[in-house]
Amino acid sequence: MTESERSRARFRHIHLKDMTAPMKHTVRESGQWQHTLTVEVPADQVDARLAEVSRNFQRHVSIPGFRKGKVPLDRVRQDYAAEIEREFLERFIPEVTHDALHEANLKAVVPPSVQNLRFTPGQPLTFDAVVDVAPQAEVKDWKGYSLVRRVKPVEEADIDRVIEQLREESAIFEDVARAAASGDVVLLDSQRMDANGRRLAGTRNKGARIQLGAPGLLPELEAGLMGSEEGQERTVSVTYPADYSQQELAGQTVRYMLNIKKIQHKKLRELDDNFARDLFGLDSWTSLRDRVRRNLEGEDTQRSRRELEAQAIDELVRRHPLELSPRLVAYMLDQVIQEQTGGREVSDELRKQLEEHYRPGVERSLKREILLIALAKQEALDVSAEEVGQQILRLVEADPRNAARVRQHYASAERRQALAESLLEKKALDRVIAEAQVREETHREPAELVAGK
Repeated sequence: MTESERSRARFRHIHLKDMTAPMKHTVRESGQWQHTLTVEVPADQVDARLAEVSRNFQRHVSIPGFRKGKVPLDRVRQDYAAEIEREFLERFIPEVTHDALHEANLKAVVPPSVQNLRFTPGQPLTFDAVVDVAPQAEVKDWKGYSLVRRVKPVEEADIDRVIEQLREESAIFEDVARAAASGDVVLLDSQRMDANGRRLAGTRNKGARIQLGAPGLLPELEAGLMGSEEGQERTVSVTYPADYSQQELAGQTVRYMLNIKKIQHKKLRELDDNFARDLFGLDSWTSLRDRVRRNLEGEDTQRSRRELEAQAIDELVRRHPLELSPRLVAYMLDQVIQEQTGGREVSDELRKQLEEHYRPGVERSLKREILLIALAKQEALDVSAEEVGQQILRLVEADPRNAARVRQHYASAERRQALAESLLEKKALDRVIAEAQVREETHREPAELVAGK
């Protein structure tokens, strides 16, 4: 008997009854931080849901001799038995599992694994759900950690470096009627050529901007453009390094026909009160330097805080060894790889490399979350709905152009709960640092040390 025939035979036994019998379940421990939930769903509930799915198919299928939505239900069950069964299981099993977890008061940290499914229409549906739960930890040793806060004084040279970068970014490019020199920008169209000097279709690139003397500019290309003038055509051969970012060009020598459109000279603005006023709305050059200093000091405060938090977490994890569920680690590792690869398929070899690269960070992050949540519970820390709302407001103010998107993101109760848990972890971490012995050290760049500052 084929699978389709078996499916049709099952549907002959479908009968609809009052949905009065309750679902049954039992729970047993099947591993460390793991439970197996055995679930039994009464036949009347199974048959009622199968009938519902069958009627949904009836509304949409078309069979020769019948109008859409008018095919007899028995015929639908017969012709689409396998499809109806598949949709039923895909929809019904997750719902039943969710309800059983709620009744058993189990919170799965990864999607449960359904096993030993036994399904025959007219009979109770039974299956096992393997459920991994969060490890329970007791955080005993969390006070008095020896931590180091590294601070980096903001020097005048740091301010000069930022302002020079701002000056470069605000440069004006003016068209000039002369040969291109170092520092100029050449606007051009390019097209690849074959070995016989013919232009290759589909390889034209219009409107490229190339600054002569820029870091990373290939030597042959720079030499070919140096001294070029508007309206010229030049042929240039470029040899790309073996590690070039575009793999199809790496290690290749390519000939280009270049059409020079414009030569532009970069003009830098004077560093004066007008620079501060026109670009940043400040009243003076001194005000601009003061703002840059405050920004740099703020950035260093954030950096030193991140380092301090990392030290505290490292110590917390070291002093409280945890054994993580392999399924939990595998699931979170898969989520990270999916995010890093944009959901693209990767080879087995690359996946293995990615797993090795990201596994330590994933395990550390999981242990961090488990220990901080446990500490928050021990210390009776909590996060109010008002605090969650205030954090969302801060996120909105930090990115006003995407304010609507941020608010929409946190409109769901699930995401607000995740944000609350993140804030709770932060409170617990703040408590660890507050109870630590923090020593402050001044950090200077190597160049400054060499100079004897």
